[in-house]
Amino acid sequence: MHYHGLRRFLLDNAIIYALLAFLLDGEEFLKAIQDPKEPPLIPHHGLPFLGHVVGMFWYGASYFARVNERTQYPIYTLQTLNARTIVVISPQLAAPIQRASKSLSFYGMILEVTKRLVDFDEPSMKIIRYNLDGELGHSEGLMIEAHDMVNAVLSPGPILNQMSSTQLDKFSEVLNAFASGSNASEINLMDFVKQTFTIANAFTVYGPQNPFAIHPSLVQKFWDYEAGMIGVMANILPWITARKPWAARKAVNAALQEFVEKEHYKTASPLIQKRVAINLKHGLTTKMAGHAELILLFGILGNAVPTTFWFLVNVFARPDLLAQIRAETIQAVSTSSDGNEKVVSVAMLKTKCPLLVSTYRETLRTIANLSSVRLVTNTHNITAPGHPPCLLKKGSMIQIASGVIHSAESIWGANAKSFVPNRFISTASQLPKNVPSAAYRAFGGGSVICPGRHFAQSEILGFMTLCAHMFEIESAKGGVMELPTRDDGRIPLSVMKPVKEPIVKIVRRKGEEDVVWRLDLN
Repeated sequence: MHYHGLRRFLLDNAIIYALLAFLLDGEEFLKAIQDPKEPPLIPHHGLPFLGHVVGMFWYGASYFARVNERTQYPIYTLQTLNARTIVVISPQLAAPIQRASKSLSFYGMILEVTKRLVDFDEPSMKIIRYNLDGELGHSEGLMIEAHDMVNAVLSPGPILNQMSSTQLDKFSEVLNAFASGSNASEINLMDFVKQTFTIANAFTVYGPQNPFAIHPSLVQKFWDYEAGMIGVMANILPWITARKPWAARKAVNAALQEFVEKEHYKTASPLIQKRVAINLKHGLTTKMAGHAELILLFGILGNAVPTTFWFLVNVFARPDLLAQIRAETIQAVSTSSDGNEKVVSVAMLKTKCPLLVSTYRETLRTIANLSSVRLVTNTHNITAPGHPPCLLKKGSMIQIASGVIHSAESIWGANAKSFVPNRFISTASQLPKNVPSAAYRAFGGGSVICPGRHFAQSEILGFMTLCAHMFEIESAKGGVMELPTRDDGRIPLSVMKPVKEPIVKIVRRKGEEDVVWRLDLN
């Protein structure tokens, strides 16, 4: 071979070799050159740059624990295509990250998800992005105004009390009508909770002219979309690849647009009246203001329904626990003089029934695996007791891995992976001894903790207590229902679902066949 030809051959092959070497060992190279103060990079040796992305889609929330089994880092980095995902599994490190900070953004991280979730157009996104993190001050911008309003309305006070009272009355109405006398109903337990909560919450929050009341078929369509929304949000020809959920979202969005255009929102709760008014004031069209309500529907239903489902199965699948909760909560029940009406005080459930509250909190601990996300907007260091300073670089995505934290034996003890109903009983409003405050992440944490947590507690405790005293819930074949297996392999957009939803038999308890049960907030 001619000298110049040989030189060119060697040079070309050297470049190819170098490229292949980088692609195959590139993550090891990045690990070697990163700043030692950064969270350590865990390379994917089988499929560099793409492997961790595939792993997250394949294993869902459980992937974070799988990838860290050997190293047990409190904080680490995954290379995800050309970006970096920082995973936090130490509550001590989660605490400084979740505080309000000009170097971290919550909304900047979730806006693309929100856009795809509800089908916002780009002009609406421009309005929503304006002054998103208060960079122009905290006095203007749709998101800032809406955030402050929601927190104010859903904080303990007269408006929240009125909403909770309306909802508890609706629960009572729906459950009394569901089963009366000695007739048994055979039903999918998740469907039972979906139907009840969708009807009650839509009435409470969106008023008597809510889309589900006007178009009852939307109840099923909403949950059709919820079940398949990952496929829609992937946005790969969704009208073909995810046709059922795509069509379901289209129907729900059309009804929400009608809700705004016909001004049905003016008969809704103060939360919705204020919310729609803010969206319209800042320039959203009536169509996009309608789409925006799909977000809130997920807020009031997406987690409350599966949480209540697990609360029910955790209690009814354990006869001893069911008996204890019935005995404890009976003190919150008052009976009319003729015995035909019984009223449950939800206030007493919260203050006088520690086992009920503890079981609720333990249910959330075992199913809440949705990561808290932040976007690093400025490179900075965080510090925490017992940990060296940690460098977070601009552009990184942070995920505080709730599911890993909730099941860590180093935090919760040797029984961390077991369901322990009385885990929170000694301090029902706090945490067990030596458990850091940032370790309990059922409602997120820090500056973006879920504003609806007070509303959720009242509705779920009240619903559970009514079911415990009104019904026997058994396996469809008879006898105690089995505990379903949790499905932790899904990409988490809500708390865990079961792998298989159980079919159950629901019948009035003996002696309660014709009693009218009601819930009262006080």
